Amino acid sequence: MNLPTRTDTGAPPRHARATVVRAAAGLAAAMGVGRFVYTPLLPLMQEQTGLAPSDTALVATANYLGYFLGAIALAAHPSGARSRALFRSSILALIASELVMIIGTDVRLWLAARVVAGIASAAVFVYCATAVVGHPSAGVTFTGVGVGIATSGILVMVLGPVVSWNALWAAAAAMTAGYAAIAWSLPPGSSSPLAHNRSRMRASPSTRWWTLGACYFLEGLGYIILGTFLVAAVSAGGAQWTGPAAWVMVGLAAIPSPLLWAKALRRWSAESLLALALVLQAFSALLPALVAGPVAALIAAILFGGTFMGITLLAMDSALGLGIPRAAAALTAVYGLGQILGPLAVTPMLGDGFRAAFVCAAAVLVVAALLAGATRRR
Repeated sequence: MNLPTRTDTGAPPRHARATVVRAAAGLAAAMGVGRFVYTPLLPLMQEQTGLAPSDTALVATANYLGYFLGAIALAAHPSGARSRALFRSSILALIASELVMIIGTDVRLWLAARVVAGIASAAVFVYCATAVVGHPSAGVTFTGVGVGIATSGILVMVLGPVVSWNALWAAAAAMTAGYAAIAWSLPPGSSSPLAHNRSRMRASPSTRWWTLGACYFLEGLGYIILGTFLVAAVSAGGAQWTGPAAWVMVGLAAIPSPLLWAKALRRWSAESLLALALVLQAFSALLPALVAGPVAALIAAILFGGTFMGITLLAMDSALGLGIPRAAAALTAVYGLGQILGPLAVTPMLGDGFRAAFVCAAAVLVVAALLAGATRRR
């Protein structure tokens, strides 16, 4: 999905500011809480239900599969990105999927619930992103992802020691509903600005396009390993609160990151910045694998939070420069495929902890960084 850019140097009108705030709340509900709250809840679920590491990876993969299916469906039917009925029904489905997680410990039920959550979060993300295309200060919308991650981490950190994992899922559903209430009246966006600029589009992909696609696939595969298991890894090596605290830091770092990376784009190319962001993210995966303790976990959380939304922005900016029709939709699809494969690929490594999985993620991200460097325009 295209990340909107600022198109007006003046102060945004009141209705534009309201649209941006509502869209940010939608992303907080769909991505920050609805999609990623499983990460800080994972250690508690393992401890209180005896869930095996292979099952946790499978449940995580179900969510990524749902997101992939949602992205593919919206790429095939772009009108869904501007359907208010689909947006609202997806919000309700997202809340319902979180409440379903409370019912027992049936992994099959959890798999179904997380697939639904993934599809719904994809629909809400695309609708919110489309709604702010061309709006002044539209980049603020994407700070909502970090806000949702940070507040869900605070929720688990504060309530985790005193309530069960079931109660935390109920609290997460209530938080999702709160953000969704703000986003509920978000108006749909207009058609993509690229639709009026087809003369600049290429008929077929170039070598640089395939290289960028491979890079973004590896980013999806590598980043999701850290995104799924970071809290569990930190919690395993320290007090119970340390894992959720690390997730809060991920969210706090993610809040300003889209704005900072967008500002950097004014001076440097998207491809050079993409390579840099991938190297930093690789370091965030390698650090907790090699160094124990809260300081290493804190640095890893900040680097991870500060890069994953920026990488999306930079990859999409680079794709737009290639002029391939529906390039952003195609990138979203390969990114989603990488996310599906990531947890499955490292499941055999989880028996003795998370170190091997994180080293694998770092290696994948380094290769992605090299591919990003190869896409630089000359």
